Amino acid sequence: MSNMVVPSTAILARRLPTYDNKKNGTQGKNKSRRHPGALHPALLDVVDEERMQGNEWEWEKSGEYGKRAMQCGENLSKTLHFFGISNPLDIVWSHATNSSAKLERALSKGSNVMFLEADVNWGSCGSLKGIAVMAHPPSRTSDLTFQEFCLRVVEHNRVCPHNARVGVKFDFKDQRCIVPCLTFLRELAGSNESVGFPVFLNADVWMGPGGKVPQIQPSDFFAACFDIYPAGTLSPGWTCWLKFHGPSDAASRLLDPMVLQGYELDHIDDALRTLPRGVGHVTFPVHCTMARVGHSAIIRLLQADERFTLTVWGEAMEGDDEWMFKTPELQGRIFRDCAKPGILSYGLTLAPLLFQRATRSLALTAFGGAFGLKTLSGKTV
Repeated sequence: MSNMVVPSTAILARRLPTYDNKKNGTQGKNKSRRHPGALHPALLDVVDEERMQGNEWEWEKSGEYGKRAMQCGENLSKTLHFFGISNPLDIVWSHATNSSAKLERALSKGSNVMFLEADVNWGSCGSLKGIAVMAHPPSRTSDLTFQEFCLRVVEHNRVCPHNARVGVKFDFKDQRCIVPCLTFLRELAGSNESVGFPVFLNADVWMGPGGKVPQIQPSDFFAACFDIYPAGTLSPGWTCWLKFHGPSDAASRLLDPMVLQGYELDHIDDALRTLPRGVGHVTFPVHCTMARVGHSAIIRLLQADERFTLTVWGEAMEGDDEWMFKTPELQGRIFRDCAKPGILSYGLTLAPLLFQRATRSLALTAFGGAFGLKTLSGKTV
């Protein structure tokens, strides 16, 4: 690792301009000056503020600040060029690649997988305790550590045919994983800017539809990515859970008894209020049906920056795919990491229906019984 001095992640994140700042970062008194490190115009005043406060950092002196600002997030065209395609919908995903067996299957000869999605949790692997492992909560054990996963992908991409290389989306589930994992990626990159393949850095940092308060703070996550491994593509998301309300108007969700709550403008505003500007390609993971239901909010998000894309996940129903493939505003700006509808989708849609019918049946039985007694007897019992 380099001996480069980096600022506190929380301090850096607070000083970065965000998308809803009223003041444009290029309107400062030094707006015509260009920093030696090709500093993004939106960050000029940030550096000037640091100079005035006497907090000039070692990496800023050498232009590293501006270099990293522009690195932070490979743009979409670079990602597509890596795979030799023109449409992100053409990418084939392996979801929840959290075991050695599933990883080897995805990397095996003849596999058409192009992108690995994997969950990173803090737990144990064999006798190793308190390390980053590939596991989805509530599980904290795995037969595969984060480092083993990365080394296997690096080796695969080194020896495989050019058209069999893969990228990775890491979904960080625990705050403790972020810094050591990003540091390891930086070490793997060595003197290069990146590890040599697309890496999406995902964590749920905002509260979304039906979701819980996130365990990872956006400022901490963004600044860690920016500080340690800026070549990665930021992929911040929302905590969410399938939440239903009202009568159904979504015929494509065959068994839906109620409308699924989708992303709303407040969710998008939360994101734009905390997301730093000038960080290149950002891809937002969104649930397939929640995104379709919250169409207007999702379009508002994409309109905020032409470099924004979506990474859609979940078990896609027919209506979800139709929305993804036929909505004009989404074309060329959407990755599809979706599975076929299975027991999860049908279980989640049947459960509210069964509960609703059961409680309604009990209520009607009780009411009907009482009403029947009154009718037959002619008086209230």
